[in-house]
Parts: sequence; structure tokens; C-alpha cells
Amino acid sequence: MKARRYILDTTLRDGEQMAGICFTREQKLKIAALLDDGGVYQIEAGIPAASKQEKEIIIRIIENRKNAVISVWGRLVPADIEHAADCKPDIIHISVPVSDTHIYAKLKKDKDWVIGQLYACLDLISKHNIPLSVGFEDAFRGEIAFMRTVAKILLDFGVKRIRLSDTVGVAAPSVVRNVFTELSSHVQGKAELGFHAHNDLGMAVANTVEAAKCGCLYADVTVGGIGERAGNCDLAQLVTVSSDVFDWGITPEGALKLQKDFFNIISRR
Repeated sequence: MKARRYILDTTLRDGEQMAGICFTREQKLKIAALLDDGGVYQIEAGIPAASKQEKEIIIRIIENRKNAVISVWGRLVPADIEHAADCKPDIIHISVPVSDTHIYAKLKKDKDWVIGQLYACLDLISKHNIPLSVGFEDAFRGEIAFMRTVAKILLDFGVKRIRLSDTVGVAAPSVVRNVFTELSSHVQGKAELGFHAHNDLGMAVANTVEAAKCGCLYADVTVGGIGERAGNCDLAQLVTVSSDVFDWGITPEGALKLQKDFFNIISRR
């Protein structure tokens, strides 16, 4: 029997960050319906804190969905949690920077600040009674020791989903295997792991397959591999190359049809 793995489609969030991509309101609703009907397990519908219009579209997506789990994305900022909770999604995902490059150089903060922000967000989200997923931003340039510290806080708080993000696309399969093996050993089955790959070095699909082999349950993808810079893990490519090993809930033929229908939607204005 094939091992079950789950597609988390972030076309409406990370995919829209691709240069030249800007979905209309109607396109977003059609894309969400297409993903839902196509068998995608989870749809990352957008960033509620981005705008009032974005929140309205996300709420419509949630109202219209048939089967898919709907999640929203936020920064490690309490205000983002409030905007996300307004939409009443199935899951709120927040991104926690874990590399020194992102913490010290990009944000001009330190690790104590990250931990403080994390506690503030955890306290706030507990009041809304919405399940939380947490992403380790730039995980493959981060220190395992710090990620283990953050993971312990999350486990103590009852967080069940942790996502490792190759934010700048620098990982290779061997690195993915080592990091997932280390973190899996630490969480000891108390949290389910996900992986978010970028394709800067052309390794997004290979890295995602390796993560799945290491027990990672959730694979972030976009239709056609669209996304910021060189894009994300391509849904159809991932399913096609690994369908003999994993049950993704979508067949290769279904993934290719979904891709064709998606590009038909965005080609029309």
C-alpha cells in the first residue's frame, strides 16, 4: 500500500507573489473551487492582513469550499493573528524566522525577540480556538538547536503542525533528509511535519520527494510551480514523479488536468 501524503496548495498565497501574477477576485474564487474539486487536501487561501479585500475573498472561499481544509498565512505579529481569526479558517499558519540571517540581518532583531513574539501570538490564538500551524522560516540555513527550542515551545502549547520552509531555495535532498531526521526525532510523533520548497536551484520537487520519504506528511505546492523568484514545488510534477510511491489524493492525470484548467482561468480577464 502506498504511503499517504497530503497536498497543501499555496497558489493563492505564495504563487501570487510571482512577478507578473495578480489574480482578480473572480479568478481567486475559481482557482479555489478548481483546487477543491480537484482533490487538493488543503488550500492556503491568502494573507488576511494584506487588505480588507483579501479578507473578503478568503471568507468567500471558506464559505464556498466543499471538501478542502482552508488555511491562512500570517507573520509572527499579533495583529496578523487578529486579521486571520476574523476569517474563521480551519487553520492559521504563522511564520517564525529561525535563521540568523533572517533574524539579525533581515529583521534587525534577536532570538529573544522571536521567542517573545511567539509567546504573544500563541497566547492570542488560544483565545480564538483555531488550530495553529507554524512554519520555520529559512529553516535550512537555521541552527537545529534553535529550531528544537522553538519546537519544544510549540509542543508544550499543543501545536500539532510544524512546517519547514526552504525560504530561499538553498537546500539539497541530503540536507532535507538530515534536517527532517533530526527534527522528527525531537518531536517524537507529537507534531506532523510539512515542507515548503522554493525552486531557486531547481531542486523543489526533488527536495519535496525526499521530505516525504523522511515522513513529512504535508507538501506545499503551487499549480505550474509559480511563485516568488524561481517559483515553488510544481503540483503536477510532484504527483507525476512520486505517484508510484505516495498516494497524494490526486492522480497524475488529475494534476495535469487541474494545471490546464488553472492556466485557462488566469489567461482570461
